[in-house]
Amino acid sequence: MTVTALRFGKYALTERLGEGGMGTLYLGTIEGPNGFSKPCAVKRIRPAFVSEPAYREMLAHEARVAAQLSHPNIVQVFDFGEVDGEAYLTMEYVDGASLARVLRQARDRGDHLGWTEAAVLGMALCDALDYIHSGVVIDGARTPLVHRDVSPGNVLVSTHGAIKLTDFGIVKVTRAPGLTESGVVKGKYGYMSPEQLKGQPLDGRSDVFALGAVLWEVLAGRPLFQRPDVAATIAAVIAGRVPRLTDFAPDAPAELQGVLERALAPDRRQRFATARALHDALATLMSTDEIAEAQRRLARRAASAGDPAAALSSGPAAATDPSLFAAMPEEEAPEDNAFVWAAVISAVVVAGGLLWLMGVV
Repeated sequence: MTVTALRFGKYALTERLGEGGMGTLYLGTIEGPNGFSKPCAVKRIRPAFVSEPAYREMLAHEARVAAQLSHPNIVQVFDFGEVDGEAYLTMEYVDGASLARVLRQARDRGDHLGWTEAAVLGMALCDALDYIHSGVVIDGARTPLVHRDVSPGNVLVSTHGAIKLTDFGIVKVTRAPGLTESGVVKGKYGYMSPEQLKGQPLDGRSDVFALGAVLWEVLAGRPLFQRPDVAATIAAVIAGRVPRLTDFAPDAPAELQGVLERALAPDRRQRFATARALHDALATLMSTDEIAEAQRRLARRAASAGDPAAALSSGPAAATDPSLFAAMPEEEAPEDNAFVWAAVISAVVVAGGLLWLMGVV
């Protein structure tokens, strides 16, 4: 929705891109002398939420972490502040679309992404994850991070084929008391690792699992674990069954099935130890020419699927379409983690019974 340019501190807001539960996302520009102008995305947080200490700290946490990140496969955060008591976060403008939107358009057309496109997406996201897992200097100390919310809505694809990870609002910082307690479940259930669902301590292998779920969805054209309700979704994650790709992507190399099964192993000790190891496993499946052609196809898909609202996102306040950036209603984490634990316990019982009937245990 285009609006008359609105002055917001040092930014000129030219288009309202969408609204989420906590605020509004705008396309804006920052202007300087001699005609200097740079596009950006400005996330404005509603005053009602800014006045709540928990929400203020969440936004400040996202800003502090994201501002320290400098990687070509991560959306950059430029600025954080307040204008007349209204908090905001300013981010890099990405001309393209979210992976969620690209996948939705493909489904609507009866199409699906090829296995090389999935592998290229996986390699780029592995690079981003390897960077944060290896440690980022925050408050003077190098600290490993865990994203905790790797999902199609948090992956952006530009019209030039660049692939970027966004939304560091619930990233796990090992030295951030009060924000990373064990037993607190945050994220989207259909992409969580079993240990994340159980509220256990996390490391980078949890993000590897989530990325495995994303790549399977890219190949199959449908989510791997998402079910009609929370308990069924959690049960599917814990059961850990990975259907054969031959039913969805018959042209994919047989080795790719093994790569995904290892990334999605319910026991993290059996997964790839690092995102870099997953990257290398994917890289061995393709030639340089195949990688370049897959990147071109992704760029064309992003250009076809993209609109400004789909191309700009970071954090819980940015949402234009629930299927793009917000968890689906059955996936949203309730305020009361007791509900999550009840669902986890029920799911473990159900999953264990199914595995017993199948003769797996």
